[in-house]
Amino acid sequence: MEEKDSKNNSQIELSSDNSTSNTPIDDSIIEENEEKKRDLSAIIPKFAEEDNNANAIELISKDNELKSDGAVSLGTINSELVTTVNNEAKLPEQIDIEQRKIDAQKRKNQHNKKKKKVSLSAQKLQNRTALGALVVIIALAGFAYYLFNKPTEDDFQPINFSIELGEKLPLRTSSYVKPGIGTEVNEILYALDLSKVNVSVPGTYEFTITYNKIKKTGKITIKDTTPPELEVRELIISEGTTYNAASFVERCSDPSGCNYSFQDSATTTKYTSPGSYVVYVVATDAFNNPTTKQASLIIEAKGNLRTYQKSVLYDNSLGYEVSESYNLRFLKNQQDSILITGTHVLQHKYQDKSRYDKDKQTYAGEVNYTFDDANMTIIYTQTNLTYVGSNYSRLSDIESYLNREGFSYIS
Repeated sequence: MEEKDSKNNSQIELSSDNSTSNTPIDDSIIEENEEKKRDLSAIIPKFAEEDNNANAIELISKDNELKSDGAVSLGTINSELVTTVNNEAKLPEQIDIEQRKIDAQKRKNQHNKKKKKVSLSAQKLQNRTALGALVVIIALAGFAYYLFNKPTEDDFQPINFSIELGEKLPLRTSSYVKPGIGTEVNEILYALDLSKVNVSVPGTYEFTITYNKIKKTGKITIKDTTPPELEVRELIISEGTTYNAASFVERCSDPSGCNYSFQDSATTTKYTSPGSYVVYVVATDAFNNPTTKQASLIIEAKGNLRTYQKSVLYDNSLGYEVSESYNLRFLKNQQDSILITGTHVLQHKYQDKSRYDKDKQTYAGEVNYTFDDANMTIIYTQTNLTYVGSNYSRLSDIESYLNREGFSYIS
């Protein structure tokens, strides 16, 4: 310990030519170093082998506690306290520690920002790549689906449809089939079978369509949702005469037939006295589709209505028997009764069905003709008569004419 202190208190000789000499360190060197702001406190002793002197100490400027950058060798001191100075050595300049921290944080922030930017760019690239891959996958999947599900001519389909009772089935095969490819149907190549379809009876029926030996089945529904077509007439009767809903029917048309009733079921009991009344006639088909029409009922006092009738027995040459009647309504005018309206009914009743069918075909569609198939009767009806025979309108003239023609007064 005493030896160390003695070394520290001894004089150090400095040589100007870097050789070992007994030159002491004067105050000018220290002042120069202070002016240059050298950090001599960073000089620490270090043993070094110099000039084969194992006891020499190297003087080094050390970067201590971030006060300066780097370490510089300043010289050596041997065991004889002879100092060798490195004149070319320059101590590092003292640094600003706080500024160093700020600069370091800036570099860190810039690094992180650059890293984040690179990361975002990489993420965008990755997203675009994934999206592109997804689009490619979807396109390939769609193409594969199209290849496996591509329609062919064998993919034709029957067309199911409905028609109203009484309507005719379509004539074109194209109405029954949808082709597998395109919209045009080559009807020559398709075979249509409608043998199981009955258009006169409501229901659901099957039909078949065959193409290229491939048979497929469709359905046709025959339905009745259309009400009857009904026409009514005014009915004029005398007091005490019975009537029903059918008495008001001029014409009724429906594929499934017509049934008649009054909207008010009490009509026939309510209206029996002489007078004018409004009634409502309902025609209903077999599937309860109704049509309602308003009609006029006139009930006259007895004596105003006169009925005349005659019959002709069956004539083999004609093929029928005849029943003919007049229902006439008169208005009394001073000494004479004048015909105001009347009805003439002529019925031909057949015994031979073939003769009935032939005459029915002849008169079908003619005005005023109706047909009773159950009784094989053709009925001709004239309404709203204002004269009888040769333009007779007075009761006396009419009765004379009818008596000559073989009619008898009934009531």
